Amino acid sequence: MFAGMRAVAACAISWVVSASALERVARGAASSFAAAADAVGVDEDRYVIAGHVVALRFAGPELRARLTRAFAHLAAPPGDESEPLLTVRLWDTASTGAPRPPFPATASGGEEGAFYHLHEPPVRAAYRPGLGTLAVLDERGEAWYWVADAAEQAAWEEVYPLRQILFWWLDPLGFVQVHGAAVGTSERGVLVVGPPGSGKSTVAFAALGSSLLYAGDDYVAVATGDPPRVAGIYCSGRLDRAHLVERFPAVAPLVSDGLPETEKAVLYVHEHFPERTTAGFPLAAILVAARHAGPGTRVRPTSRAAAFAALAPTTLFQLHTGGEAELAALSRLIARVPCHALDVGSDVAAIPAAILELLARA
Repeated sequence: MFAGMRAVAACAISWVVSASALERVARGAASSFAAAADAVGVDEDRYVIAGHVVALRFAGPELRARLTRAFAHLAAPPGDESEPLLTVRLWDTASTGAPRPPFPATASGGEEGAFYHLHEPPVRAAYRPGLGTLAVLDERGEAWYWVADAAEQAAWEEVYPLRQILFWWLDPLGFVQVHGAAVGTSERGVLVVGPPGSGKSTVAFAALGSSLLYAGDDYVAVATGDPPRVAGIYCSGRLDRAHLVERFPAVAPLVSDGLPETEKAVLYVHEHFPERTTAGFPLAAILVAARHAGPGTRVRPTSRAAAFAALAPTTLFQLHTGGEAELAALSRLIARVPCHALDVGSDVAAIPAAILELLARA
């Protein structure tokens, strides 16, 4: 199984350059941002992610308006002047007129879906020519995120912004960003995993009508140490439009406007249910979700191998640059936390009740 996962992780790592070329990418990103800042000014927003202050410095309003909604529930307290552990500088060329950051010749073109990744410590970078995006992290606490045109971003970049930078940054802090949903109480919660269509988002949306708290839908961070803990990253959730109207008619009018009909509906939970969002909780169990035909939802035993198979492949595929270290972290996590199957039924009101019953026994 591990060998297969390594193959999935390796398929995205196709940009091979020297360390000096990578340093030039970082310097070029810094220079391009400085030009954007000189042209349009800078605004800063501060958030507390996984217990640490992260500052986002935007040159121009375009990206700021599009990327901050997903982090709203993690806003740092007013007047907080603590030193950020990470500072990310964000800008686009279309609205600021800043020059495009330079790229190595091997990555200046590329196919529409190409994903180029470099890692030469302490700098990492990911470039997607088809999307016109560049993400750079200096592991000493600096990062840059450039897009060619903020108005032409892929929809998921607004719903789950800075995924790649946060994935890299969280790792040395003892967290791994995973593909899964998380709901719970202030005392304990669950991580819900499974392939697309298994019911993770249904579980997350069902929590909004209950006493459960919402920590995330598609992506959350998990501390794999002792004790394991979930840290929320995004307050944005996505669900198939037809499924949303059928199962959550009260929520359907609240979804974000402006997305193509071909995209899933997006709900920024903090804007409508601020009392239901949370920055995280201790992790009591991992639930492997699967839909079933009946109305009820039930929790039943499953193996740790089944939980690993439901969590690891989608995490590595979704986040592109994971490898053996992330696989080992996920394996440690699953060894430390009870694992169950969650059969998700059609009665959404029964979903939180099943999870709350499990948490009461934890």
